[in-house]
Parts: sequence; C-alpha cells; structure tokens
Amino acid sequence: MPRITVAVAVYNGTATLAAALDSVVNQSFTDYDILVVDDGSQDDPEKIIEQYPARYVKQPNQGLGAARERLTKEAEGEWIAFLDHDDTWHPEKLQRQVDAIRSGDVLVHCEGTYVYPDHEVIRESVFTDDPFAALLPNNRILASSALYHRDSMRAAGNFTADTVRCSDWYGWMKLAALGSFRHLPDNLIRYHVLESSLANAGFRFFDARRHIIERYFLGEFEAFFGSLSQKRQSEVRTHLRRELALSLSGMARSKHLSGNRAEAVLLAKRAITTAPDVAKVVSRASGIFLGR
Repeated sequence: MPRITVAVAVYNGTATLAAALDSVVNQSFTDYDILVVDDGSQDDPEKIIEQYPARYVKQPNQGLGAARERLTKEAEGEWIAFLDHDDTWHPEKLQRQVDAIRSGDVLVHCEGTYVYPDHEVIRESVFTDDPFAALLPNNRILASSALYHRDSMRAAGNFTADTVRCSDWYGWMKLAALGSFRHLPDNLIRYHVLESSLANAGFRFFDARRHIIERYFLGEFEAFFGSLSQKRQSEVRTHLRRELALSLSGMARSKHLSGNRAEAVLLAKRAITTAPDVAKVVSRASGIFLGR
C-alpha cells in the first residue's frame, strides 16, 4: 500500500491536466500512486492520463462533490492528497507535508499562490491548532494543498455528491471533529483561478454556500459540532447565521443585477431576517429595496 494516493478530479481539463500531473511525477517524495477520476469529461483526458503511471476511473458527470467522494472511496494510500486538474505543486510539497505529520493529525495543509489570468497573489495566513478556526466563518484550506487521512475521512462519512460546489468545505468540516489540522506556512502550490471560475463566482457560488449551511451545518448541527463546548457551539451558530445571511444577500444582489427584482427582494428580506446585525447584509438589502 502506498503512503499517499494523489487524487485528481478532472472535468474538461485537458488544457491544464498535463502540467498538474507533471508536478506530481516531479515530486521528491516517491511513495505514492496516482488516481484520476474523470467526471464525465467531453475532451478525452484519457489520452493524456495514459502517459502517466496513473489509475483512471471514468464516471458520468455528477459534479466535484461526487468526484471527491469517489476518489476517497477508491484511494489505496494511507493518506490522500487532492490535486485539482488546473493546479500545480512545488516539487517538495508532499515531502514537507509527510515530515510535518504528528500523532493525532488528520489533515495537513499549506499556503499557495493564487494565479489569476492577469496577476498573482501570494497567500499568507495565520492558523491556530483549532481545526474549526480554518473553516469558520469561511473555508481557508485550499483543496490542492490538503493531505488528509483516508480512513478518518471515510469514518467521518466522506464527501457527498450533494455538494457540487464548496464540497471541500463540507468534507473538511466532517473531518474536523476527528483530529488535528496541521498548517504549514510554506508556499507549495499554485492555485489557478480561471476565467470560468470567476464567471461562476456569482449566484451559483452563493447558493451553494447557502445550501451547505442550511442543509448540513445548521440542519445537522449536532453531527458536525456536537463535540464542541456549549460556548463554542454558540459561537459557531453565530458564525453560520451571519454567513447564511451574507450568502442570501449575495444571491439577492446577483438576482437584482440580472433584472429579477421580485426574487431579489424576497432573498433580501430573508437575509435581513436571518442576520439584521450584519452591516453588509443590511447595506445590500437596502440597495435592492431602493432599486440601486
């Protein structure tokens, strides 16, 4: 059994897939295998994948949540390292993460560079030992930076196909109750923010966040956060309520900009009812009510 399974989800990613896989085979750490799940691509990634020592699994298109769930089910390594098909790793990425693992760790993550179409931003973050601090109020763990313990994720319930977007946030939240998250300040990945990603950062992104918060984080609160103290649970509920309201107000703003005023007003009302104490929510809603 390999120490690590490098888990790559691909969907219509032939333009960047070879660069991603090159960054794997150029790793100084070599005790790994590569598993690629093709989530119903239409651009034939198999012709690229067959040039690498990788196991290839194809499934009908179901979204990234389903692909990550399948990767975790199929992985043979003790640890799993996600790599999105449009990201790349520093050659020392896996070795440094393996060296950092301590008893009780279930996830090790690192820093990276955001690569936009016209500029780059080096991310520098400060994390505590509390896993939930990396996940609330927002997910700050880059998916392609994560190395997580396979059996712990399976025991936690795995990812779910129901989370097409923000699936990593869901998975890390499931895992957080089972052990420690270790953060490396090293810049070891290049996270590519593509034009298509920017185009999808509106209504659908906010709606995906709303769905996860309502359906899972609040709807199954005890399953996710029951291990926390009552004081911490109260703080988490406050974070989630505010984030839900921000997501609703973001949805409202997107509908308003697209000319759908009726739906925008309904969403804005829900947002204010959910968190009337959040200034950004009030500002967005006021703009919609006033037609600005």
